[in-house]
Amino acid sequence: MRGLLLLTFLASLFVHAVPAIDLPAPPPGFTWQDTPELKAAILRPKGWFFKREEVKGTLAYFITRESIENGGEFQTGLTVNVFRHKKDSAVETAKYYIDQLAAKKHAEKWFKEVGPFKEFGCLTRDTDSSGTSVSQTLTVANPKTNTMYIFIFESTESDWDSAWKVGKQIMDALAIDDGI
Repeated sequence: MRGLLLLTFLASLFVHAVPAIDLPAPPPGFTWQDTPELKAAILRPKGWFFKREEVKGTLAYFITRESIENGGEFQTGLTVNVFRHKKDSAVETAKYYIDQLAAKKHAEKWFKEVGPFKEFGCLTRDTDSSGTSVSQTLTVANPKTNTMYIFIFESTESDWDSAWKVGKQIMDALAIDDGI
């Protein structure tokens, strides 16, 4: 099996190459959620829910505080979308996605090269009739495989500070195989 890359999202993002069997022990209160199609693992807080979907070739994973089995909506959680590109450049698509999101929301964006991955991100706020939500969005492009990942951790603005303590731990420990 190819090396598994552990993506971290601290003040500056960095990657550690580790074999899949060498995943670190999860922090207290978390477990590793396997995503076998990606040869990846995502931290899931104990008591939170996991759901996998595939629509038109796009894989989607959800790790949420609220169950989305019946209503499909959640207040706090992580959404992961995986796009395997055939024609378009994953890197250009990932950059464009964040550029458009940051411009629309007047958000500061960042970029980092991490091993084979190109990472683009921004923090945004959205307000509608139900209130304000905050989202930390990270696109990760693997030019070697032309695959793009979108990671979005979101919560209500009123709960953001406590939710982000959990979300940051999840985003800091994304383990992805660089061969997918």
